[in-house]
Amino acid sequence: MKKLGRIHPNRQVLAFILMVFLSQVHLEPIRYSVLEETESGSFVAHLTKDLGLGIAELAARSAGVVSDDDKQRLQLDRQTGDLFLREKLDREELCGPIEPCILHFQVFLEMPVQFFQGELLIQDINDHSPVFPEREVLLKIPENSQPGTLFPLLIAEDLDVGSNGLQKYTISPNSHFHILTRNHSESKKYPDLVQDKPLDREEQSEFSLTLVALDGGSPPRSGTVMVRILIMDINDNAPEFVHTPYGVQVLENSPLDSPIVRVLARDVDAGNFGSVSYGLFQASDEIKQTFSINEVTGEILLKKKLDFEKIKSYHVEIEATDGGGLSGKGTVVIEVVDVNDNPPELIISSLTSSIPENAPETVVSIFRIRDRDSGENGKTICSIPDNLPFVLKPTLKNFYTLVTERPLDRETRAEYNITITVTDLGTPRLKTQQSITVQVSDVNDNAPTFTQTSYTLFVRENNSPALHIGSVSATDRDSGTNAQVTYLLLPPQDPHLPLASLVSINADNGHLFALRSLDYEALQAFEFGVGAADRGSPELSSEALVRVLVLDANDNSPFVLHPLQNGSAPCTELVPRAAEPGYLVTKVVAVDGDSGQNAWLSYQLLKASEPGLFGVWAHNGEVRTSRLLSERDAAKHRLVVLVKDNGEPPRSATATLHVLLVDGFSQPYLPLPEAAPAQAQNDSLTIYLVVALASVSSLFLLSVLLFVAVRLCSRSRAASVGHCSVPEGAFPGHQVGVSGTETLSQSYQYEVCLTGDSGTGEFKFLKPIFPNLLVQDTGREVKENPNFRNSFVFRTMETALAKTPQKRQVMFLAILLLLWEAGSEAVRYSIPEETESGYSVANLAKDLGLRVGELATRSARIHYKGDKELLQLDIKTGNLLLYEKLDREVMCGTTEPCILHFQLLLENPVQFFQTDLQLTDINDHSPEFPEREMLLKIPESTQPGTVFPLKIAQDFDIGSNTVQNYTISTNSHFHVATHNRGDGRKYPELVLDKALDREERPELSLTLTALDGGASPRSGTTTVRIVVLDNNDNPPEFLQSLYEVQVPENSPLNSLVVAVSARDLDAGAYGSVAYALFQGDEVTQPFAIDEKTGEIRLKRALDFEATPYYNVEIVATDGGGLSGKCTVAIEVVDVNDNAPELTMSTLSSPTPENAPETIVAVFSVSDPDSGDNGRMICSIQNDLPFLLKPTLKNFYTLVTQRTLDRESQAEYNITITVTDLGTPRLKTEHNITLLVSDVNDNAPAFTQTSYTLFVRENNSPALHIGSVSATDRDSGTNALVTYSLLPPPDPHLPLVSLVSINADNGHLFALRSLDYEALQAFEFRVGATDRGSPKLSSEALVRVLVLDANDNSPFVLYPLQNGSAPCTELVPRAAEPGYLVTKVVAVDGDSGQNAWLSYQLLKATEPGLFGVWAHNGEVHTARLLNERDAAKHRLVVLVKDNGEPPRSATATLHVLLVDGFSQPYLPLPEAAPAQAEADWLTVYLVVALASVSSLFLLSVLLFVAVRLCRRSREALVGRCSVPEGPFPGHLVDVSGTGTLSQSYQYEVCLTGDSGTGEFKFLKPIIPKLLPQGTGEEIGKTAAFRNNFGLN
Repeated sequence: MKKLGRIHPNRQVLAFILMVFLSQVHLEPIRYSVLEETESGSFVAHLTKDLGLGIAELAARSAGVVSDDDKQRLQLDRQTGDLFLREKLDREELCGPIEPCILHFQVFLEMPVQFFQGELLIQDINDHSPVFPEREVLLKIPENSQPGTLFPLLIAEDLDVGSNGLQKYTISPNSHFHILTRNHSESKKYPDLVQDKPLDREEQSEFSLTLVALDGGSPPRSGTVMVRILIMDINDNAPEFVHTPYGVQVLENSPLDSPIVRVLARDVDAGNFGSVSYGLFQASDEIKQTFSINEVTGEILLKKKLDFEKIKSYHVEIEATDGGGLSGKGTVVIEVVDVNDNPPELIISSLTSSIPENAPETVVSIFRIRDRDSGENGKTICSIPDNLPFVLKPTLKNFYTLVTERPLDRETRAEYNITITVTDLGTPRLKTQQSITVQVSDVNDNAPTFTQTSYTLFVRENNSPALHIGSVSATDRDSGTNAQVTYLLLPPQDPHLPLASLVSINADNGHLFALRSLDYEALQAFEFGVGAADRGSPELSSEALVRVLVLDANDNSPFVLHPLQNGSAPCTELVPRAAEPGYLVTKVVAVDGDSGQNAWLSYQLLKASEPGLFGVWAHNGEVRTSRLLSERDAAKHRLVVLVKDNGEPPRSATATLHVLLVDGFSQPYLPLPEAAPAQAQNDSLTIYLVVALASVSSLFLLSVLLFVAVRLCSRSRAASVGHCSVPEGAFPGHQVGVSGTETLSQSYQYEVCLTGDSGTGEFKFLKPIFPNLLVQDTGREVKENPNFRNSFVFRTMETALAKTPQKRQVMFLAILLLLWEAGSEAVRYSIPEETESGYSVANLAKDLGLRVGELATRSARIHYKGDKELLQLDIKTGNLLLYEKLDREVMCGTTEPCILHFQLLLENPVQFFQTDLQLTDINDHSPEFPEREMLLKIPESTQPGTVFPLKIAQDFDIGSNTVQNYTISTNSHFHVATHNRGDGRKYPELVLDKALDREERPELSLTLTALDGGASPRSGTTTVRIVVLDNNDNPPEFLQSLYEVQVPENSPLNSLVVAVSARDLDAGAYGSVAYALFQGDEVTQPFAIDEKTGEIRLKRALDFEATPYYNVEIVATDGGGLSGKCTVAIEVVDVNDNAPELTMSTLSSPTPENAPETIVAVFSVSDPDSGDNGRMICSIQNDLPFLLKPTLKNFYTLVTQRTLDRESQAEYNITITVTDLGTPRLKTEHNITLLVSDVNDNAPAFTQTSYTLFVRENNSPALHIGSVSATDRDSGTNALVTYSLLPPPDPHLPLVSLVSINADNGHLFALRSLDYEALQAFEFRVGATDRGSPKLSSEALVRVLVLDANDNSPFVLYPLQNGSAPCTELVPRAAEPGYLVTKVVAVDGDSGQNAWLSYQLLKATEPGLFGVWAHNGEVHTARLLNERDAAKHRLVVLVKDNGEPPRSATATLHVLLVDGFSQPYLPLPEAAPAQAEADWLTVYLVVALASVSSLFLLSVLLFVAVRLCRRSREALVGRCSVPEGPFPGHLVDVSGTGTLSQSYQYEVCLTGDSGTGEFKFLKPIIPKLLPQGTGEEIGKTAAFRNNFGLN
């Protein structure tokens, strides 16, 4: 908190000092008076007359009435000046007990500010009756109370004051009491009850009187309360039990807190002396832990679970004590009833967990059972499950043996979980289960078994060596080493199969590995045997068959059968120039050594002399013409056909075809060497070529006619023969084998028939023969399991063992009776307790008739419950020895006789002997009392002969060794009597011989002695302390009748106010004083008193402002009901705990910025504290243009110090701080937000003095091109800005048609499309005007720059492109490379990069001859010119700009190659191109064409002649055959139907002596589109794996 000295002096306002200086005559308060409960709207006074004001002045100056607490209880009529009650006033609510009750108010006037102080006195009326805090008052008065004794009563409360308050008390007439009314220090009156006559409880035990309180009103009001007086009795009777002893039976499973029995004792005394409390008397620790008693009701409850097996009955001593200390004794005998709450117990003596599977009947386990319950609850049944090969056999008493019923088989079941169930016969039946796990050990009697009889493994060829190809698995039902399996390869059945070099097997896990890379084409499948042997003794084994199938990989490229690619003379196909599109030229026939999709072949044309002339069908390899042939097509063509398979990755081969275009088949056939391809002439045909072509066509037509005639003759011969034959001979050995051996390694034989009338023209391989490499069953097995891939089938065998159920239950009781024999009679021994360990009890071998050596051979041992080793057997001598010292009290407690039961267990065979050992008691314990001191409280009025029970002593010995007698030290008042208890124990009682006198001797200390009956008697002592209790004959008296104390109001809760003290001359309960607040009304609520110490503490916060002082009545009561009273006067000391309060009356916001000194707010401050704590200082911040001015009393006005400027600060946050002068100082802050209203004194201001806008040309009309913005520091309508275009300085600028402006937001729009080439920039001014009064304005400059767009294409300046005669550039043939031919010159109307031009050659007669430089348009030669270059060239040059998108133009150049510039220049018109002159090359061409035509005709004639000769030889032989032998199976047609989609007809001859070994397709005929008769034949062979057809 800041120091007050730092507050600016102009801002400090000291309320107290300023009030003295500012006091005036008219500030004297005006006073009025009204009765409480006056109706609202009642007239109080006429203010205008009392204040000397005019009636109109009240309305004009906004007069109002304000109360100090800011509540509107009064109302002012401004028109008449009358003051009315706004609501009904209640004096008690407003002022409470304060008198007089004054309501302070102020009359407030404005313009100027003026205050008038007013006071309204509220007068009391008698509207409340006296009220007692309770309906009934209870007084307890001892019957020995003396006359004249005063008893304080509760006072009545009357909320009225003065004469209307409480005045006196009266009581209903009676002969024993009267009322005395006395004045309180607070001017209150309180009543005292005075005893007039001695009381006799036997004559009248209770009085009911009416106490009346009267006030002094007219008429008087009254209140009443019932005073009930109870006469307290003197304690002269001890409690007596109604029954003794009590007998009860309790189930041992009774739940905790369940009631056992309720005892009842009665006392003929009344009040506290007649109230009986119950407790356990001389209870042992066991009884205290097990039972509890309700000290009020006498109900005995169960605290701990009962256990019949431990304790069968309890003797509980109960003591009943009255309020005066007299007591009586009773006995409760609790008998525990047994319930079946103990499940049977099973104790295993021996267990054999592993049994060989071939063993005969064997003892698995020996165990015994017991149940701690009695009767039927302790009888048991023992059983095991029926489905086990075991039986239970009972032996001695509660012992059993578990034996096997038959030999066990480990493979059937290797482990048995045997559950032994012991069930008792109680209700409900309880059972115990013990699980035993028995393992069956193994014998090697099972051979290994494979999971499958045969395994099929798939391996892809070309595998890496040592590849894991699969596994075999065998299992052995045995275990351990008998089940460990070793794998090995068996010798193969085929002695030629090199199995050792193909596969190997892992002997441990059966994994199979390929030792080398397999080749599908060499070996497609093989099989072998695998053996599995165990490691048992003897060794057993089994075997399984393994088949390995090699999967094909794409490792063979296609092989072209036709045309042969062996480097010999190429095969040339003849094609007539008159052939239609789709004409079949030939068919490429290829095979692939792989299988499946790896052998699916596709064909495509890789290269061609003329690409668009021929096409290849993808699926069958047919080469056909793609279009009509023309005279301009070259005569010789070279085609490269790519044959590709469908493997991954694909492999391919190429076939080269030579095609010769002929006019007719009469021309001779000339093979075309591959090394020297002919060069096509592109020159124009001359008349000589026309003549030559006509002659060649004639020859060709003649050849065709001859070929047709020969073909028809051969068809007729083929029809008569029926089939085609092939002479025997070896198939050409140069056919490449795909297996990599380069030649065919075996001979194959096919029947081939090519008939002329079949309509198919296909090779038909009708009877293929090939080696059978696959095993016979592989296909079947794969067919049955098509998805099989190195998978194995595991089969499990389940053996169901059917057993006849046999009963396993053993009835314990029945078996015990049947097996009980005379020899099982228990042998009994006896020894004293505490005998040293190692003591020889007896010789068991001698007593049981056993040989000493038999004990060791039969594993004799002693068994005791709980497996405790109390006894030890010497198997060498047969002596029974003590293992440890035995304590009878520990072993048996109070049970007599103490007998220990144990058994002698012999094995081989099993035999039991029952033996008992009795422990006899010795006097080794002295009597002990539960406590060192006993306390007895005996009233001095007790009569001689009264008996007082004492606590008994505990002796753990039994019989004559336990407690026998009690004695007490010599004295003249008491002696001890010893009595026998129901359970045989003795207990003492103290008997009063002589009357007691507390004043003579208040306390006695005696010694009680307990003696046992041992030979050397032992004893125990305790001290009996007897306290003589006094009679209640003295009431409590306070040390002071009035206590005065001051308490700060901020004292914390539970703080000590004062401690009062009262003394009572009596002793015991009569001398103990309890303190209490006498009247617990609203006044005493903040305080609480400790009833034992008399400390008064604060329980509720004090408030000095609400109640400044308290008078508290304290009453002290002794144990006999007598009481005394005192008064505590508590004065509350004020502390500064209330922060100042600020009440705002008026607030003017907003305030205009140009206004002079103005009242902003009127407010009042207050502080409920007193003294300096209630004095206040009021201030505001120093940096604000405001002042605080005090007015009347605690009212202030907040005014402006100077004229405000809204533009400097439009809003003020004023914090009014009110601080009191207390310690610590408290303050209150009130925030006011004051708004300053605006005046139009600021013109709009643009954000920039000038704006530059960029607009791209060719914009759309009404395009938003930018904005201008102006702001006005004023607010409201004064800050609203309107924009406008100002007239441009240039009168020729059509500004109105170019741009427009939005008057509201300053957005500028282009009204029309701008053209950069016409107008690149312009500027104008914009004005901004506000809407104030008067209006203020400003202006700014706007520049608009038009950005160029690429909207102009390049324009070629040279050469001109105007459609006139073209410009021809002359270039000498001797020009060097880079020779400048000409330069293309162009311009662009755009600017910037839109005008950057680049040049490129778009078209040329000969592309590689000329070049254009990109940046300058220069045309240069690219190479040396030669004689073969054409003389005339046409160049098209593209000129392109760099815009986005780019625009372009073209320029056409004509270039003429000349030998020298002396030759005449002839222009070349565009419409009539000149005809090329035939040069000397054309003459040579005509001669060559005629020669070729002649040779072709000669070749055809020779070919026909040779063919006729061969036909004659074929007719003589009769057929064409191939030597027998299998054709290579890997040359296949995987589709099964060939590769041709249509049928064709060929004449084919396969000869063995031709020297070429090629298929020759001599006479192709146009195919029939609908094949006849092929479907059936293909269908027969479609499913065959290695068949193929050559079409």
